[in-house]
Amino acid sequence: MQRYRLVQHFDYFIDTVVDILMESKTPLYDMVDLPNVSNSKLIEEKDLGDTKLIKNEWCVHGQIPPMAQKFIKPEMLTFVEDSVWDRRTKVYSTKVIPHFLKNQVDVRHKVEHIDNGDGRTKRIVSGYIEVKIPVIGPIFEATVIKYIKQNAEEDFKMTSGALDKYIQGNGDPNGAKSYKKS
Repeated sequence: MQRYRLVQHFDYFIDTVVDILMESKTPLYDMVDLPNVSNSKLIEEKDLGDTKLIKNEWCVHGQIPPMAQKFIKPEMLTFVEDSVWDRRTKVYSTKVIPHFLKNQVDVRHKVEHIDNGDGRTKRIVSGYIEVKIPVIGPIFEATVIKYIKQNAEEDFKMTSGALDKYIQGNGDPNGAKSYKKS
């Protein structure tokens, strides 16, 4: 099993970040613009008040390590992301349900939004992957972690830019001053 953790900061108050990123009906960008994402589509969404249940299907791509290519084929990189957005804790938790090797692959992902105390929002992206296949499991885990981190960093850049653009005039009915630390 291999774990990852990234800490990122948005220059806006937590309520603003959460409202725009997690509650908006319109995404800030198309997920296929992320590196290594071929397709992403919403399968189901249920709003239960304090929580929202979300299921997305993803098709990703990347260079499969040569040693793992005998067991893991490109078509096996499609999965369902079964997620819960908890409005009280401001945490988005995900369990990945692969279409292939369901009993050999365990992937969990969490995105926490925390008031940084200085007008900014701290976002902690963390999780793990475990591939229970002797010898190639750890090799594949390391490769997937590399791609997860790459996508998380690119997501942060794209989200930060989209937040700036949205708040500074394209969608802010109340004026940008209420959103950003002075």
